[in-house]
Amino acid sequence: MESILNDIRRKEQSVQFPFVEGKTTLKVKDIIYIETDRHRNLFYTRKGTYSIYRKLTEIEQELAGMDFLRIHQSFLVNMRYIKRISSYVLYLTTGEELSVPKSRYQYVKQEYTRYQDDETHEKDG
Repeated sequence: MESILNDIRRKEQSVQFPFVEGKTTLKVKDIIYIETDRHRNLFYTRKGTYSIYRKLTEIEQELAGMDFLRIHQSFLVNMRYIKRISSYVLYLTTGEELSVPKSRYQYVKQEYTRYQDDETHEKDG
């Protein structure tokens, strides 16, 4: 019962950021991925795009433990939107494709496999 409650809490988590568009609260499950573009980060969400001037590393730390994966120096992806990983490409459920550098490919595959295993155990449990 406790793991079910933790799963529900994790899926309903929200985060608040001081975006260029104004302070906004987003549900973690609605954030698809975050991309660095020059000195700003773009949050691609189910409800639109938001931008913020902040280091991706800082954002990554704030989202730690919320199923985000750093697939590239410039990309932080919500693993619930990953459809599959193949030949150095990450395919998202939204139809987008993101490149995974050779140097990170094994790590990304390993972390996504771990995430899938955790999700499977939570559904079985």
